[in-house]
Amino acid sequence: MTGRPDELLARLHRDEWARLVAVLVRQFGDIELAEEAAQAAMETALVRWPDEGVPRSPSAWLLTTARRTALDRVRRDAVYTGKLAGYALEHPASAPPAENEAIAGLEDVYDEQLAMMMACCHPAIGPADQIAMMLRFAAGLTTAEVAACLLQSVPTLQARITRAKKRIAANRIPVAVPRESDALAERLDLVLSAISLIYTTGYDTPAGERVVRAELTGEALRLARIVVGALPEQAEAEALLGLLLLTQAREPARIDADGVPVALEDQERGRWDRAMIAEGTTLVERAARRPTAGRFTIQAAIAAVHAEAVSFGRTDWRQIVVLYDLLLARGDDPVVRMNRAIAIARRDTPAAGLALLRELESVPELERHHPFHAALALLHTEVGDIEAARASWERARELVDGTPQRRFIQRRLDDLR
Repeated sequence: MTGRPDELLARLHRDEWARLVAVLVRQFGDIELAEEAAQAAMETALVRWPDEGVPRSPSAWLLTTARRTALDRVRRDAVYTGKLAGYALEHPASAPPAENEAIAGLEDVYDEQLAMMMACCHPAIGPADQIAMMLRFAAGLTTAEVAACLLQSVPTLQARITRAKKRIAANRIPVAVPRESDALAERLDLVLSAISLIYTTGYDTPAGERVVRAELTGEALRLARIVVGALPEQAEAEALLGLLLLTQAREPARIDADGVPVALEDQERGRWDRAMIAEGTTLVERAARRPTAGRFTIQAAIAAVHAEAVSFGRTDWRQIVVLYDLLLARGDDPVVRMNRAIAIARRDTPAAGLALLRELESVPELERHHPFHAALALLHTEVGDIEAARASWERARELVDGTPQRRFIQRRLDDLR
């Protein structure tokens, strides 16, 4: 790595902080200790590197320095006496970790970061807190950055993270990957669900001036790659990464020059990222051949069918309906039923799809879901019921806060006049 020390350190903080904390947590078993040691190492580098020069391996230097800082803290705190005894067997005080040892520790970074994700997504931690913890400790965002991503105040976000850390301590949640296959599958599903939600939060921004928050979608993709790197044989991990890639591939065509969302049927498919589609499709095909394929594999297969269609009109809706049926066979889900109804409208007739959607109008989850009302509006329009279409678009507009989404809906309302 080259560049000014301060610029280099800024890049390292962005790229390495989460990995550094993950390694320290695995070694010392304390998240706050790891945070403090990592931050102290960064601050030490900021002071020393401008005068002494950037070390040969900056990442290893930071890990070595952070380890020493953590060990000093352990020595000062009698509560950690037992931990010190075990750790000192490998790293005597007279011989602090050498740079090559730090490099060896960083080589297992996928495993360390996956273990951190597993702790962040323990069932004892609520879903909302899991997302905050993942962004803070797995993605390495600062508290202020996480708060901005989740549209929360910094004090609220800090309280959420503090609460989650207390639960980890109170429940003695290990920072480790479960060894038993059933436990691993359960925790992995929580990790993948959290990553998926991070991506969705960035991809469909509920409020503000932006349709997409790239800092969230990018982190979700990076975290998904880490999981696949640590668990390369897990179908659902491969499938989620494939799903995110296939979805992200459409990003260049999702927003028009005015910053307004573009519906799938109107997107210029020549702008889709074909390299992402190729990688995503390969991952989905590989996942589908594994015995552990599940819901993310099916969702990714649906995304692959859309990605492979040369035009909206030539989409294989029969296959998509079959895939939605497979999803519903795994468990009833109102949003899946909604999407299946839309696919039925394309496979058969708008009236057939509309009838299925209207059966869902009393479902509370969908009544508050603006895409449901948008789907109703589209199909009402296609069957010629303009007044019902207008009412559905107006209800959809009530449910969105973001300016781009409101402008999209207003255009559709204007088209009805």
